[in-house]
Amino acid sequence: MNPHALPLDDFATEVMHLLSENPTPREILVKGVLMHRWAERDGTYDDLVAQRSQALAMLPSREG
Repeated sequence: MNPHALPLDDFATEVMHLLSENPTPREILVKGVLMHRWAERDGTYDDLVAQRSQALAMLPSREG
């Protein structure tokens, strides 16, 4: 439903590629999540939370 989400086929292809690496990575992280994975370390956590909060605020209400 999210137009910005990674298509499932692309996600599966990327994960399978990562799993086939030798040695297998300790964490399986698709490229699209790396900015989130390292946000605290890189000092971008607050900005990412603010962006996500703004995006969530624009979604239609899930209440009936």
